[in-house]
Amino acid sequence: MHITKQIKTILKTNPTLFTTSGDLADFSEFQGLDNLQNPTGPILKSLQRTADIYGSKASFYLVNGSSSGIIALMLATVKQGDKVLIARNAHKSVINALILSGAVPVWAETGWDNDWNIPTCANIQNIPDNVKAIWLTSPTYEGIATDIRSIAQLCKEKNIPLIVDEAHGALWPFSEFLPESAIHCGADVCVQSLHKTGGCMNQGALLHLSKDSKINPELIQQTLNIINTTSPSYILLSSIETSIEYLNSTKGRKKLNQLINNINDMKTRLKASTDAIFLENSDPTKIFFRIPGTSAQELSDFIEDNFNIEFEMNNDRGILAITGIDTSAQSLKKLEKAINKAHEKLKKGNKQADIMPFITPIMMLTPSQAFSQKSESVEPANAVGLISRETIVNYPPGIPLIIAGEVVQEAHLEFLKHREKIEIIKH
Repeated sequence: MHITKQIKTILKTNPTLFTTSGDLADFSEFQGLDNLQNPTGPILKSLQRTADIYGSKASFYLVNGSSSGIIALMLATVKQGDKVLIARNAHKSVINALILSGAVPVWAETGWDNDWNIPTCANIQNIPDNVKAIWLTSPTYEGIATDIRSIAQLCKEKNIPLIVDEAHGALWPFSEFLPESAIHCGADVCVQSLHKTGGCMNQGALLHLSKDSKINPELIQQTLNIINTTSPSYILLSSIETSIEYLNSTKGRKKLNQLINNINDMKTRLKASTDAIFLENSDPTKIFFRIPGTSAQELSDFIEDNFNIEFEMNNDRGILAITGIDTSAQSLKKLEKAINKAHEKLKKGNKQADIMPFITPIMMLTPSQAFSQKSESVEPANAVGLISRETIVNYPPGIPLIIAGEVVQEAHLEFLKHREKIEIIKH
């Protein structure tokens, strides 16, 4: 662990500091610790080791989360006016990247699971003319994977890059029970949020170029340097490095496989003892569940109030419990006990939320064009028929409902009832 080892070596000398950071607890100005924006020493060696582990042409450490990698990739692969085919379940950072790059989105058809009220996979059978890149989210927030191989083949025929937001798939390279990473299925590049499930400190993420990607690694470094802070935390860099080494170790891989086995065993027992239903997804570490006849909100509130368990989210059709490398068997037993108790105590009825329909977007301006317009704030009811200057996002997971440059429609109002104002383009 090159970065961590160098930090420990410096700390042993007990230096007196007249440097930033002001808390005197970080190391960004220390001689010998390298430079994330132009790595030549321990950071470079650490990145080369990471590329070997992931089987990539080049890997990059992201200290501003996967969002920074997504924006950097957009700036590196397309220019103003270029068309990008994007799955509609893209994260808000993709929209921010469109604003900064001036690229034009072409929305790919994305499946919708009415039973669970969630987006599924992009359905791409052909690529429109003049598209310069394809942007996919896989896995989804709930752990559903896209068929990357078939879409990658289409991209190769058109000689355009396939970019995959794999933020929620950071554990995938380390277990045979999980899907393959996108860069081993034909994608040119992927980003992974190591902090979400891999045990790394918050904001720690990764960007990987596949071995046959035609994207220039030097160009990626240049665009990352535009986006990333010039004062990266070396504590965070060490955390990224340490997490990767642990996940790749025999102990880490065994722990991950045991976690998956524990989850599968828990689901089997709960299916036998309760009416609980679990989403059949590609990634078992994402537990999306419900008890029929009980609303997900009621179920979530009961478990949180009685067992002090916090969930990632619920959409009133299901509750998402995200597990990671440090989720213990004891925590899973507590969750199992809570679901059993909820099944016993909660009254059953016909309590299901309305399905959130897919609302076909009406794009009048690109996100970049909309962002540069003058705006005013109006109540949602008064915004119908007008063009939104802001991107309105359901969070978590950060998937846009209305994107800057799109028309606010009557059908949106049901999902805007908690908003006091919307920023629309001023006439």
